[in-house]
Amino acid sequence: MNKKNLILIIIMGFVLMACSTTPATKNVTLIAEDIVWSTDLIEAQLGQEIQLTIRNDGVLDHNFEFAELAINVLLTPGESQTLSFVLSEAGTFDYICSIPGHVEAGMAGVITISE
Repeated sequence: MNKKNLILIIIMGFVLMACSTTPATKNVTLIAEDIVWSTDLIEAQLGQEIQLTIRNDGVLDHNFEFAELAINVLLTPGESQTLSFVLSEAGTFDYICSIPGHVEAGMAGVITISE
């Protein structure tokens, strides 16, 4: 094998590695107010880490309930929490504030994972 072919193989290896890397972490801030989420749609790619900061800017207690991963975080006014997770399948998954009356008032959203 000559030197040119070896260099070409090495370059092709780097190109293939770059094409198959995991997407960069998706950073999202979700703010709970009275009685609404700051967004009702979070989008990410399959295998992409989602770093979700949930902040309660309201005067009422709120929680973030994400049944797909059995996450249920209660936040008192002024409190925040950061979670990191990866979903292993594509689809649309619901999140809500399950404080009585809040989901009925519109505190619901979806996380959409695309391939």
